[in-house]
Amino acid sequence: PLQAHGDGARGGSGHWPMSLIVPVAAWPAPPQHRVSALLATTLDGSEVVSGGEGGEVCLWGSSDETAPPGGPGDAAAAAALTPRVICLGHEAAVVWLGRCMLEGHAAVASLCACGHLNVWDPADGRCLSASPAPLLGGAVATAAAAYPAGGDVLLGGEATALWRVRLATMERHVAAEAEDWCVALSLSLEPPPAPPPSSSSATEAATATVATATSATTATATTAST
Repeated sequence: PLQAHGDGARGGSGHWPMSLIVPVAAWPAPPQHRVSALLATTLDGSEVVSGGEGGEVCLWGSSDETAPPGGPGDAAAAAALTPRVICLGHEAAVVWLGRCMLEGHAAVASLCACGHLNVWDPADGRCLSASPAPLLGGAVATAAAAYPAGGDVLLGGEATALWRVRLATMERHVAAEAEDWCVALSLSLEPPPAPPPSSSSATEAATATVATATSATTATATTAST
C-alpha cells in the first residue's frame, strides 16, 4: 500500500496505509473559460459541454436554484446552467467536442489543436482514455466527427490525410486522402452503399464510408484557402 505522512496517530512512525490519492487543483483566482467549442447533450446531468482556449473541458448542468413558479425569474432560472466539473487534460485550445461510446457506455470526446484526443466520463469528469501522443503527427488539428456506432472518431486538420482513431486503444489508421487541409467534418448516419463485387470490396466499402466527409471537407478547405 501507499504510505502517507501523518501526525503520529498510528504509532511512532507517523505513517498509515492509503489506497486512494485525490489530485487537487487550486487557482489563486477563478479560472477564465474562453469557449472555443460547444456540445449540447443529455448525458448524466451534463446538459452542455464546453471546451476552452486554455484546453479545459467544462461540464454544465441545470442550476439547483429556481425561482418561484410563475415568478418573473422563473424562465431565466429554468434555463440557467451551472458549471459542474472542470476537466484538465489538454495543452492547447479545444477544437471539437462530441458524444461517443467507450466500452458500451456513453462518454464525451474532446480534441485539441495539438492533436491530442481525450475521452471523459460525463458523470464525474474522469478521463477514461487519452492519446499518448499527437494523432496528426504534429499537424494542427481542426475538426473531428464521431462514427455512428460511437467507438471511433475521424480526425482532420492541416494535413492531407483523414485519420480514423479507435477510442478504446487510441490506435489509428488513414481512412482517406484529401486534396487540401480539413476545416470541417461530418459523417452521414446512413449506411454506406453496397460495394460492387470485387476482390477489393472491403477497401471500397471503407472508402465509401468516409466519402461524404472527404468531399465536403475538401470543398470547404479549398474555399477557405482561396
